[in-house]
Amino acid sequence: MVIIMRRILVNKPSGEQMVITLFTGGSYNDLANVLWDEQGDGPLPEGIVLGKMERQGDVLVELQDYTPGHLSAVLPAAKSAKVESLTASYESEIYANISHDGKTWIADKKSQETLSQVLSVGSVPEGMYWRDATGASNPMTYADLQALAATILARGLAADTNLSAKLSAVDGASTLTEVDAITY
Repeated sequence: MVIIMRRILVNKPSGEQMVITLFTGGSYNDLANVLWDEQGDGPLPEGIVLGKMERQGDVLVELQDYTPGHLSAVLPAAKSAKVESLTASYESEIYANISHDGKTWIADKKSQETLSQVLSVGSVPEGMYWRDATGASNPMTYADLQALAATILARGLAADTNLSAKLSAVDGASTLTEVDAITY
């Protein structure tokens, strides 16, 4: 038995455009929303941009912008994915190793929590040390540890300010192009 597949371009009830593959004997129930059917229209043109396609006579035309239905169907998910991506970039930045006083220090979440706990005591014992990113022990005074913590804090504040601005931009974006243009 030979399975023959064909693709159709449709406007889903949500407004989102998508390409659906139908197998032998398969059909799509909402024919009014089918923009292109390979069975009657020929192969689906290459390079279509989902959400920007419109049928004009016998051809598919790419519109300048996304159709309102497609945009309202996919914009919330695009914004959510962008927020997730920006937040991951932020967390990667604030927990990355950090350069301070000529050395590179581990600044992952655990190290930052440990540093905070050590500083909360208010002093450190004689012979205190802190390990750098290579694992080497470095003599550290309370003031040295405070300076390291201040460097980490300054980076975190800058990262938080950046993230806040990016999240505001995502919230205010009204097109997929605007959402896509926001980078960390």
